[in-house]
Amino acid sequence: MYKPSSPQDFIAHAPDHYRIGLQAMREVLLTTDMEENIKWNIPVYGYGKKNVVSLFYAKSYLGVWFVNGALLADPNQLLVNASPEKTVGQRQLRFENSDVVDLELLRGFVEEAIQLQKDGIEFVAGPALETEIPPELQAEMEADPALAAAFADFAPYKQREFCELITTAKRADTKERRLISAVQMIRAGEAPGDKYRKKP
Repeated sequence: MYKPSSPQDFIAHAPDHYRIGLQAMREVLLTTDMEENIKWNIPVYGYGKKNVVSLFYAKSYLGVWFVNGALLADPNQLLVNASPEKTVGQRQLRFENSDVVDLELLRGFVEEAIQLQKDGIEFVAGPALETEIPPELQAEMEADPALAAAFADFAPYKQREFCELITTAKRADTKERRLISAVQMIRAGEAPGDKYRKKP
């Protein structure tokens, strides 16, 4: 794995169609009073010895990580939790390519993130929510240990998706159809929300 020696080196080794966007975002970050370093092989920007944001790119997009992104005002839901089963407070601001990088949008999020850090406000993860399994699904799993094992393999947030799929049904026949669908998806290793999630 390539290890960049500096932020400039990181950008120089990025795909051609990302370099202009990464450089433009870096210039915005450099106008702040954050310190720039290389950590985990990406440019990281911090304030008061605390990491605030970092530059990154993936196969399908480039963007910025916000360490306490869950605390940022995001009425249009532009920030993405890349791994809900692993990360709680971090969020990504993504752009598909350099042409659509919105520097003013980025600046607004960055300024708010810095102010949160100056005010000593950080995201604190609460206790994990317990998944309340509807009795209909519980009965199916008690009758079929393999189904129960497959359900247990899902991340907690995906388990909740199955439960909400069933419990939100208002009619008995609808609940029965959703239960059948949920059982089929569990066996197939697919959660209800998977079709809406962007592939990395």
